[in-house]
Amino acid sequence: MLRIVRRLVVVLGAIAGLLILVGVAYVLKIAIATHTGVAASSGTRMGLTLDAPVTIARDARGVPHIRAATDHDLFFAEGYAMASDRLFQMDLTRRYTLGRLAEMLGAPLLGVDRRMRSYDIAHLAERAYAGAPATQRVALQAFADGINAAATTQPQPPEYTALWFPFERWRPQDAIAVGYATLIDLDDNASEIVARDAVRRILGPVGTNAFFPLTDPKYDVPTDGSAPGAIAALPALTSANAVASIPYGEERPPIGSNGWAIGSARSANGHAMLANDPHLSLGIPTIWWLVEARSPHYHIAGAALAGTPGVTLGHNDHVAWGVTAGETSAMRLVRLRTRGTDEFDEGGGWVHARHRIEQIRVRFGNTVAADDLDLPQGTVIERGAAFAYVRDWRPGRIPTSSFSVFLAIDAARSAGEALADFRNAPEPALNLLVADDRGRAGYHLTGAIPLDAAWGRYALGASAPEPALLRYDAAAHVDPSRRALIVTSNNRSSAHGPRLAPFWPAPYRAYEIHQVLDASRAPNGTWTAAAFGRAQFDDRSPAELEFARLILASAHRTHADADPTLTPIVGALRTFDGTISPDSRGASAVRELRADIMNALAAAHLPPEVAAATGSFEVALRALRERPRGWVPHDDYDGFITISLRRVQARFGPTIPTFGTYGAMTLAHPLAAFGLRAWNGATLFGHGGSFAPAVQWRGHGQSFRALWIAGDWDASSIDIDAGESGEPGSLHYADQTAKWQARERTTLPFSDDAVRAATISTLTLEPTTAR
Repeated sequence: MLRIVRRLVVVLGAIAGLLILVGVAYVLKIAIATHTGVAASSGTRMGLTLDAPVTIARDARGVPHIRAATDHDLFFAEGYAMASDRLFQMDLTRRYTLGRLAEMLGAPLLGVDRRMRSYDIAHLAERAYAGAPATQRVALQAFADGINAAATTQPQPPEYTALWFPFERWRPQDAIAVGYATLIDLDDNASEIVARDAVRRILGPVGTNAFFPLTDPKYDVPTDGSAPGAIAALPALTSANAVASIPYGEERPPIGSNGWAIGSARSANGHAMLANDPHLSLGIPTIWWLVEARSPHYHIAGAALAGTPGVTLGHNDHVAWGVTAGETSAMRLVRLRTRGTDEFDEGGGWVHARHRIEQIRVRFGNTVAADDLDLPQGTVIERGAAFAYVRDWRPGRIPTSSFSVFLAIDAARSAGEALADFRNAPEPALNLLVADDRGRAGYHLTGAIPLDAAWGRYALGASAPEPALLRYDAAAHVDPSRRALIVTSNNRSSAHGPRLAPFWPAPYRAYEIHQVLDASRAPNGTWTAAAFGRAQFDDRSPAELEFARLILASAHRTHADADPTLTPIVGALRTFDGTISPDSRGASAVRELRADIMNALAAAHLPPEVAAATGSFEVALRALRERPRGWVPHDDYDGFITISLRRVQARFGPTIPTFGTYGAMTLAHPLAAFGLRAWNGATLFGHGGSFAPAVQWRGHGQSFRALWIAGDWDASSIDIDAGESGEPGSLHYADQTAKWQARERTTLPFSDDAVRAATISTLTLEPTTAR
């Protein structure tokens, strides 16, 4: 028996040793792949499908500067340079939109694939590509050819080695599919409309008006410069329920982007200027890839969404452009009666849905069939025993690509022409800011915006008519002018015209940007470039300061401010001056209190599953300010707030963390969730929260900071938070983080002279002789 045990120990030891050797070999293989998997940025690549030789010069940040003899070659070279830097990221985004992550990463991504397959983006991208003008198809094909050339002539990114998975050839339709990721991110979320519909069914229209008011009137600054106008007070509700346990939930996902522009008459340097910082989920690599490129019909610079051609946000020889999300309601939800497995009452009788069955391959698992039900009105996204919700998504019925409008603006020659290029822009709605070298700045709300009475606040009935679209000329706008001053932060675009949205995101950042601009203006009414861009670094939140003061006033009236058990949180609130700085403990306390009070207000009126998806800071702030009847038990706001203070104090414990620690976020690699955390970037400290202009906390923040000086392009700047390369072994993987944290600006060379002076290395692409 002892001999058998000894033999078993030896065998198990051998197996363990073998597994260790395999593990060490695997880690070593990844380490080698990381070191060697860095694309070359100098030398020559021969035999490519080009019209003439192309040069890709790289500056000190690794940003490519492309010089091409034809437009075709520009897009080929852009695809080549982008794939050299970001191939795995582009592939992952493509797989996300097409619902094909599980075949690479396994069963944990099956739920994501199911959700994305319901959009049928593969089919939509095919239709959009087939319907695109020939010039766009040529550009998309050239871009795809460049990507595939880089995939075969540059080293393989180490992620493919780590996953033992190959790159799949890029098709021209794939760039259109990647563009749908942004559309889905910026369009109204169907699941949120389901929650809003539940609020209306439970509390009626008054509940909709209570929990989804249009905006906060105290801070309203409409983008088009119109006077704020009247906003209704929060309505009274029926008596609130006392809730013993408040479910802890996050606020609505943070929404944000900032943009502002002035004409030359307001500028100390005589140029129109435009500042833009889109707020998105942060990770490494960043979604933006910087580029400057010239061909016969294009000279462009700025940021491209990795996986899409051209420049998404930036400038050309004459015009700079920037955007913030328009945040209008572009998605409709229809509520239909149902019976059986696939019958629905569309108002004219019972109809059978079409079963759209797709096979989802799952790595290391069985292939799974996704069965989506399609009706003439849209795709069924949720169903119960008696009724179902149908997503009536216009881009799903009329597939188009925003590539066409961005390709047009890349070649625009004036602010007016740039705004006109977006006249027929599809979804999503965008606030488009422009500034040109003639000194004019302008603005327009763009995109296909349905004039729908529900405005995303509730689901429509089966007989709801197809809505008309808002006419472009009737949308909020500011005509190009040398005296223009425009600020947009996703807030209400205009005080005039139809509602357009279930609610406008809080106007607090736009209000604060106006405050910063007012404070930094010179006595003659003009701004220097430094003063004009200062708000991108501003971390002050007046609305949260008001919130803290309202809480302290209630604590004083209930004598809670003298309770020793509340000393840490009360002390933190007393030191809070409205600045969401890394060293502020008051900012952490305010953030936790606003979430708690928001959740408590919803829980007092709604069942837990609905309350968890309802509420917002602006509603909580207005409730504390306006004190409407029936919102809190016995209308005792002071007692309600004191109870919240006690809950939050207990959650924190004796020490309130600084916001830098509380809101810290690691720039995580997409494979970090699978254990590959060595490729993570830096940990950024929390700074700015959601309602100060300089947003940075818990995975969300400014994704770039651009300051464009129209006509003085070499003095213009754009910065990202990590690096140009997505290759973990590259010197440019995370080399911009230090300057980002230090809030420094970096110019983007644009003129030929500036590019030559900045060039560190040059890669030449040579054509085949047969082309």
